[in-house]
Amino acid sequence: MSDPDPKRGRPRTMNAENVLDVAMSAYWQNDPADVSVNAICQMAGISKPSLYRAFGSEDGLSRAVLDRYAEQVLSDIFVILQGGTGLHQTLDALIDFASDDPRMETGCLFYKMRAGKHRLGPDTLSRVEEIDAAARAAYAAFLQAARDAGEWPDGLSVEAGARYLGEQIALAITQRASGEDPARIREMLTLALSVFTRR
Repeated sequence: MSDPDPKRGRPRTMNAENVLDVAMSAYWQNDPADVSVNAICQMAGISKPSLYRAFGSEDGLSRAVLDRYAEQVLSDIFVILQGGTGLHQTLDALIDFASDDPRMETGCLFYKMRAGKHRLGPDTLSRVEEIDAAARAAYAAFLQAARDAGEWPDGLSVEAGARYLGEQIALAITQRASGEDPARIREMLTLALSVFTRR
């Protein structure tokens, strides 16, 4: 006699894209180190062996999540920096992103991972360092282009300026996650970045 419900007793097919979405949301809204594989499996409705078959390890999962986050969210910052709209407009767009983008209300997953990098697996840590280096290079290229266009005078080194700019954006987004008033964050970030537009 055939089983009237062919789905009964069979393992649920795992949707890796769905698991990444669930894990990204969980890591992003919390401290990634506080989110267990068991919790992700429960939220995604899958078994731990299924997750490990798809991603290899917890490190493999967090690396894949970070890749997805970089593609969906961090890419917006690179688009702003590489937009070629000039010093003032680009700084304004960065301020808008850090203080107003609704996705940043719970902070930035990349900055959370970077802050807790001593707790990351080797693959995720390597990816964090790659993204960090790429971001610094993008900030530096933006400032060098502004200098070449005569919008940003000599004085501060491009490398120091790039590091300062990146850390001010990171601070503003971290303040968003701690519940600071977005209007006050905008005011303070505008003040902090005014060093680039003073003559």
